[in-house]
Amino acid sequence: MRLIANKPCSFGGRKFYIGDEIPENFVADAGMQEKLGVITVVNSETMVSEEQSGPLFTLEQVEKMVEEAVNEAVLEMERKHKELQEAVGILKNEGSLPEGTIIIPVKGESNGDNEQQTAVPATVEEIRQVFDIMQMNAADGAVAIARVKSENVLILIHAADSRKTIKDAAKKQADNIFPIQSGTNESTGCNAITGTNTEGADT
Repeated sequence: MRLIANKPCSFGGRKFYIGDEIPENFVADAGMQEKLGVITVVNSETMVSEEQSGPLFTLEQVEKMVEEAVNEAVLEMERKHKELQEAVGILKNEGSLPEGTIIIPVKGESNGDNEQQTAVPATVEEIRQVFDIMQMNAADGAVAIARVKSENVLILIHAADSRKTIKDAAKKQADNIFPIQSGTNESTGCNAITGTNTEGADT
């Protein structure tokens, strides 16, 4: 039999708080104290019933599970970061990154639990052009996109702007600049601009 405190109390000259287990020899009349709501008497049958109802986790076990979940999330973030760094390294080795270029991770299509990301290098001027178009209304933005010659600008606009007209215009311009040949996309960037998002409303 176990005696569990329901409220702060004192037995045998010791103080007990809610959830504390009280030694049996400290309580003269456990039944009376239980009726008063001071304690709960847990007998062996109740303990068996609790065990059958499902596992109870200690604070240490909960902390361990939380730590494992956090570690797993950190490892996943490190994996994605490593992939982006490798992509950046390839671009640097090829000498295709001009001074002042910023690498922007762009989410691609999801393959099961793995979310693909593309490292898009963009200059300050290209980023400024993206924001200029995003601040236009849909009609003016589509006209401006038709004059864009930068693949990076088209990829970023397609990824960041939710308006269907803008997405369609970016994809169309990308197809015009980098036409598909032999059933495959010649440009890596064109692979990033596939499909359209019809959820965004034009404004």
